[in-house]
Amino acid sequence: MSKNTRFLLVSLPASISPTNDHDEALTALRSAVTTDYGTVFPFSIPEFKIGTLDALVQQADDLAKLESGCEAVVGKEITSIDNQVKDKYNSYNQIKTNLTTLQRKQT
Repeated sequence: MSKNTRFLLVSLPASISPTNDHDEALTALRSAVTTDYGTVFPFSIPEFKIGTLDALVQQADDLAKLESGCEAVVGKEITSIDNQVKDKYNSYNQIKTNLTTLQRKQT
């Protein structure tokens, strides 16, 4: 590719032609741009469904709410399990202390 190669992307409405036809607009543009100045090629852009961006934004918001809700539930469960383990550990230590005390009394 030479250093002088340039690209220009132009977006024009189909209304530049009397019939509002895409092909006719492309033909009109090709006739206006001579090969000395460049070559015209169509560049198709896919059409989006109406509301796609709105739906995506809404889903992102919903996902953020669900994430915070899930984090809260998981946090509560972890705290609950942690407390249960601490309680069982304390109970074990109390029973172990009682057993040691009873064994000392027997000797």
